[in-house]
Amino acid sequence: MNTQVTSYSRKVSKVKALPVTLLFLVWPFALLLTSLKSFNAPGAKKGFILFCAYFGFVFVISKDLGGADSARYARMLSDMHQLTPSFENLWASLYSYETSYVDIYQPLLTWIVSLFTANPHYLFAIFALVFGYFYANNLWIILDRLKGRINAINFIFILAFMLIIPIWYINGVRMYTAAQIFIYGALLFLYEDNRKGLIWAAGSILVHFSFLFPVALLLIYILLPKKLPLYLVFFIVTIFVSEVNLFTVRSNLSFLPEIFQDRVNSYTNDDYAYGIEKVAKEVVWYVSYSGIALKIALYSLLIFTIINSRRFIKKDKNLFFLLCFTLFFYGWANLAALVPSGGRFLSVANMLSVATLLFYYSKYRLNLPLKIVRIVTLPLIIFYCIFSIRVGFDFMGISTFIGNPIFALIFEDNTPLIEFVKSFL
Repeated sequence: MNTQVTSYSRKVSKVKALPVTLLFLVWPFALLLTSLKSFNAPGAKKGFILFCAYFGFVFVISKDLGGADSARYARMLSDMHQLTPSFENLWASLYSYETSYVDIYQPLLTWIVSLFTANPHYLFAIFALVFGYFYANNLWIILDRLKGRINAINFIFILAFMLIIPIWYINGVRMYTAAQIFIYGALLFLYEDNRKGLIWAAGSILVHFSFLFPVALLLIYILLPKKLPLYLVFFIVTIFVSEVNLFTVRSNLSFLPEIFQDRVNSYTNDDYAYGIEKVAKEVVWYVSYSGIALKIALYSLLIFTIINSRRFIKKDKNLFFLLCFTLFFYGWANLAALVPSGGRFLSVANMLSVATLLFYYSKYRLNLPLKIVRIVTLPLIIFYCIFSIRVGFDFMGISTFIGNPIFALIFEDNTPLIEFVKSFL
């Protein structure tokens, strides 16, 4: 093992630094591909983050105020730029009944940008830069542990990890930036035994108030006994729970400060639940089935990995703690998914699951049953990846692939790539 690590370290030291600045100015998409291909090169992670910022700048913002969240963020920037509220007024509006601002990150950052411009592309560039920082750190935690051992199957799992909460999710910047921050904190604390991870995880609450729930689960988990069979049973039981009483949920959340109660009530009222259910029935079949496909694949892999490898896992303290928390969190995410909008926590559970599986695959030899399950579930994961990329086509244009920052400053490309694809069909 030590020989492999030494050999890998020598290979890394021989890799030349990437020409990050040059590639970013000339062709950001090439910088993305180069950063991923030479992920162990100096500057690779920085290049990935810079591409994320560029993606945010050329992000296709919806003009439908009743649709994508990005349209509302753009309108809020425009309003703030015209009204120019003072910092004192902005601060007073946070956690107030008049504005319903229950998060700090997005209103504060929007206000700062509004002091200089009403152009939403600058705002989304900063949104993407922050998102990309945590997105890249989460990805590189995995890439660094693989130590260059990336075969075709591991590549697909890495791709799935990237596409569960991809960069185009800055459309819902509060929820999904908070998710990346929480995952970063959880991986640092549980897998790298770094207590700073708890601080990062707690910081996700400032980005989206609902992350009180994941942070509370992490703190509760710390106090619970680390008995893998208990977490496995809890996880399996929640798979078969099909209904939850919304009134009970509202009652159990009554301890939250009063400022959060309106938001809790809006997410747990019967009319909202009916509206979500109606929309779900109207979407194209592959939208709902892609999520189901990923869950079936991850359920199978987690259960078979534990059954076939529990002796190895228990000896690996950090992997063991991460696996126990993943099962614990996934179980609660399954229950939360029965509440309107609660299903968004499944994306966090899915990313933690893929990370756990990749950590295991990078360290241990798989037995035949586990190899078979992994191969059988691979088409389900590929199906999910294809769907996630299709979603991205709604938020990226041609300039994402062939443009650069200089070109983007001169020409605005706000036509979704999916429209070009449909024109050829």
